[in-house]
Amino acid sequence: MIKIRLFQTQDADRIAQLFHDTVREVNIRDYSIDRVRAWAPDHIYFRNWAEACGDRHTYIAEDKGEIIGFGELESDGRIDCFYCHKDYQRCGVGTRIYRAIEAKALELGIAHLRTESSITAKAFFKSRGFSIVKQQQVCCRGEMFTNYVMEKHLKQLPKHSESLAEKQLIVATFYHFANLFDRQEIRSSLISFCDRHEIKGKILLAEEGLNATVAGSRTGIDALLAYLRSDHRLAKLEHKESVCDVMPFLKIKVKLTKELVSFGVSGIDPAREVGTYVEPKDWNALISDPTVIVIDTRNTYEVEFGTFNGSIDPNLETFGDFPKYVEENLDSHKQQKIAMFCTGGIRCEKASAYMLSKGFAEVYHLKGGILKYLAEIPTEESLWQGECFVFDDRIAVT
Repeated sequence: MIKIRLFQTQDADRIAQLFHDTVREVNIRDYSIDRVRAWAPDHIYFRNWAEACGDRHTYIAEDKGEIIGFGELESDGRIDCFYCHKDYQRCGVGTRIYRAIEAKALELGIAHLRTESSITAKAFFKSRGFSIVKQQQVCCRGEMFTNYVMEKHLKQLPKHSESLAEKQLIVATFYHFANLFDRQEIRSSLISFCDRHEIKGKILLAEEGLNATVAGSRTGIDALLAYLRSDHRLAKLEHKESVCDVMPFLKIKVKLTKELVSFGVSGIDPAREVGTYVEPKDWNALISDPTVIVIDTRNTYEVEFGTFNGSIDPNLETFGDFPKYVEENLDSHKQQKIAMFCTGGIRCEKASAYMLSKGFAEVYHLKGGILKYLAEIPTEESLWQGECFVFDDRIAVT
C-alpha cells in the first residue's frame, strides 16, 4: 500500500540516493551520459538534502517502508525536485505525490504552480494541466540542458449545495454514434436539463453523435440518461459509472464540434462499419495470444499512467497522428489480428473503422474501454498495469 507523508530528517540519505538513481537510470533516455552525470554527480551529497527538503513542503511516497518517490513545493508555488524510484515508474506514484502538492498549494492560497520540467517529465506535468511557457537551455555543472518552464493556474472548487454535497456523486461517461442533424436544438435543451438537475461536466455534440463525461446525484444522472434514451437515435446508448466524493467539474459545458474525437480523416463512420467488440471478460484471452498485435490508441502522456502489459505505445501526441502511425508501421500486417483499446472506447470505434477501410482483415477493440475493464475484471485477474488517466479533476482512476 503506497502512502504519502511529509519529509522527516532521517529520510535525507534515502532521498539523495533515489534522486541519483532516478536521474542516472530514467532520465538517461532523454539526456546524454555526460549531462546526467553533471545533473546527478557521483557525490550524492552535492546538496544538503535534509536542509533543502526541510525548508519546503516535501512529500514522500512510501511503500512497505521503502521511499519510492518525493516532491518539493516551495511557498511561492514552485515545484522543485519531483522524482519517482526507477522501479516504480508508471505505477501512479507521481500522481499521488502531485495530488498532495496541489492540495497543499490550494490550502496555502497559492494561485498558480510552476516548475522547470525535464524532457522526461514534460508529459507528466502536461497531463496534470500544466502548460509550457517556454523551452530553455540551462547550465548545470558545465553541461547545457534543455528543459521547459511550465505553469498551472489553480482554481478553488466552489462549494456545492448541501443536497448535492451530502451525497456520493456519480460520474457517468458515455458516447454514441448517431446522426444528430439537430444538434443545435439538442444543445439548448441539454443545458437547461442539466442545470435543473445540478449536473456538471462536458458534453460534445457533433453531427456524428455525442460524447460526454458528467457528474451529479444518483437521481440526476438517472434522469439525464433516461432523457437522452428517449430519443430513438440514442435508445441504445450505453454508459459507465464511477463514484467520487468531490464534484470534479465546475459547470456544465455542452459544446458543438465537428468531430467527437479529432481524427482528421473524412468518411469514417463507426455507425456504419466498426471493428469487432470484445467484452472485458474475453479481453485477457485475446491479448495473451502472441500472434495478436495489441495497440494502445491513447496519447503518450495517458499511456505513461498505465497500460496493458505487452501493448504497443504508438507515441501519439494527438489521436490525429494515428492514421500516420498505421500507414508507417502496420501496412504489412493487414492479415494479422489487431486488438486496440482506449479509455472509454470511442477512439477505438474510429480507429477500427479506419483500419477496416484500409483493408485490415481482423480488427478488435475493447468494448467500453479501459474504464469498463477496470470496473468488471477482478484485480487478481486484471492484466492492467498502473492507473488510467481521465480528463477531469480526478486525473486518474484505478
